[in-house]
Parts: sequence; C-alpha cells; structure tokens
Amino acid sequence: MVKGNSNREPAHTMKAILSVPFLLVVALVVYTEGFNGFTIWNALPVAIGFGVLCTGLRSRGATAAGCIAFAVSVTVLVALFHLAWLFDWGSIASSSSTSALAFIFIPFWVILFAGIVALVAWVVGRVVLRRAYDTSA
Repeated sequence: MVKGNSNREPAHTMKAILSVPFLLVVALVVYTEGFNGFTIWNALPVAIGFGVLCTGLRSRGATAAGCIAFAVSVTVLVALFHLAWLFDWGSIASSSSTSALAFIFIPFWVILFAGIVALVAWVVGRVVLRRAYDTSA
C-alpha cells in the first residue's frame, strides 16, 4: 500500500457502507413504481440526501448535524411514502383515482420538510456548541 493512500481508504469504505441505506431506498422506489421518469424524480431527493451527507461528513459541529439530519429525514420520508403506497396503508393508493398525483409532489414536500429538520438540527447544534464553549459561567 502506498503511504499517501492509507488515509483515503477508510473514507471510501465508510462512504460505501453509508451508501447502502440510500441504495436500498432507491431500490424500493424502483420496485414500487417500476422504472420511468417519475422513478428518477422520486429517487432524486435520496441522491441529494446522500450528497449532502457526504458534505456533512467533511464538516464539523452544527453544519455536520444539519447535513446528517437532512440526509436521514429525506431517506426515511421517501421510504415511508413508498412503503405506504406499496402496502396501501390507509388506502393511500386505492382511495382515489388521483392518488398517483402524490408522486409529482412528494419530492418537493420531502425536501422542504427535510430542510426544516436540518435547520432545526443546525440551530440546536449551534446553541449546544455555544454553551459547551461558553466560559463566562
């Protein structure tokens, strides 16, 4: 092994391991919808979430907390929606002839909600870190 590459290998291994939940959710999206244009549209928040997670792993403090919160919430929300559709929880898939319109709007709502969660996590992280380093008390 080359001396310069010894620090990079654990980072690649960690990203590969962290990509597994994201890939599983993308597989769930493909399984639920089949493969078409909406599949890519509905898997896009998961891809964005993974990109934000990779950015968060290079950050520290409140920024990292916000990035991780965004990535986790995007992934969980997309998975929950597709599981609800697949298993018809609360008649989400069969209650109306226009129920499939949810596939158009879910990516917007997921990213908006995950952004709010990330903002809250970032603010909480800032407050906690500020109090941790506050020496005036």
